[in-house]
Amino acid sequence: MRNLNKLIIFIILLFALGVNTEARQRTQKSVQSERRAAAQKIERTRRELTENEKQTQRELRGLQALEGEIRVHETEVSRLSAQAADLQRRSKALGDSIEANEARLKVLRESYARAVRSMRRQRQLAGDASFIFSSSSFSQARSRMRYLKELSSWQTGKTVEIDEATQQLTQRRARLDTLGRELRLSLDSLGRVRQVLGERKHQADAVVGSLRRQGRNLKRVISEQQRLVKKLDDELNRIIEAEARAAAEARRKAEAEARRNAQNEKETAAKPIKNQSEKPKDRPAPRQPEQVDRLTAPFEQCKGRLPWPLDRQATVASTFGRHTHETLERVTVQNNGVDFETVPGASARAVYDGTVSMIIVMEGYQNVVLVRHGQYLTVYAGLHELRVRKGDKVKGGQLLGTLFSDPADDNRTRLHFEVRREKDKLDPMQWLRR
Repeated sequence: MRNLNKLIIFIILLFALGVNTEARQRTQKSVQSERRAAAQKIERTRRELTENEKQTQRELRGLQALEGEIRVHETEVSRLSAQAADLQRRSKALGDSIEANEARLKVLRESYARAVRSMRRQRQLAGDASFIFSSSSFSQARSRMRYLKELSSWQTGKTVEIDEATQQLTQRRARLDTLGRELRLSLDSLGRVRQVLGERKHQADAVVGSLRRQGRNLKRVISEQQRLVKKLDDELNRIIEAEARAAAEARRKAEAEARRNAQNEKETAAKPIKNQSEKPKDRPAPRQPEQVDRLTAPFEQCKGRLPWPLDRQATVASTFGRHTHETLERVTVQNNGVDFETVPGASARAVYDGTVSMIIVMEGYQNVVLVRHGQYLTVYAGLHELRVRKGDKVKGGQLLGTLFSDPADDNRTRLHFEVRREKDKLDPMQWLRR
């Protein structure tokens, strides 16, 4: 009996141990499954956040493009409005002139008609010959001949004056018709541009509303953009400082070499000539200064005359300087240049003769080309395929490379362009031809 109880206890212990082991295995499997599910959820959330930020960035760039189009259309509306106002003013002035000419022509015709009727009545009483021969003296006859000659001349002059006034009136009426057609065309164009402007503003308002609902994402996207702006600025400043140090070192070596040459020439001149019969060796003629092309103004004199840095039409998506963001309150953005939006396949081109001083690859900007023009530099960022290398001499208008089109953003194509005087950043739009 005792042995049987021990056996039963042993069996119960074994069963409990098995159940406990199985429970532990089930618990470990459930924990691992929960961990995998949590990891998948975290990864899914991360992807969603990344995609949301990309969508926010696309909408922000789209808004910048719309704002650029709005600026262009607003400028066009102002131009067409001024043109229409000028045409209306000129039409009114011409209409007033036509009214005055019509009144003058009417007076001329009435006066001429009265004079002709008077002359006809006189000639019915006596002809020209009778009028002359009926004179009481030779002096009176001569006066009557002179009077008839002057009368004929006056009649001819009045006829010419009336013809000229009629012709002038006809020309002014034709000009008024032309101005009227130009005014109608200008007003039609103005209406179309205003319609497009209204559509773009409506689209922009919709995008602004969407962006405001994504406040946290938008702040992160703008913060990332400003980080890239600062990173590019720091790298450009580092390159410019390195170039300045290299130039200063080159000048120092050239000045030291010049001092050594001058000292050697001084020592040579101080030594007595042993043989007076010997002629001193001919010294090389001083180097003549290079001829300057007077047709090409220096870079600093080309302000407002440089061509746009693109081979296609483009709009300004983002302007130069530090300004408050248009959709976020208390958010300030900095742009050290100008961002142009253009079409896929467009290329950047040099705005002035210069030397490619550096080519770098920067996060967010693809390839960046620096072209030096003496103390000035132009920067072209966003290039994909390059056509130049470091050290190349380039001419104004020469293509530097094809721009990058972002496939993740509907092939949006942009060029970031800067103008600098060494490290000083300048507003590119003040240098480009409008």
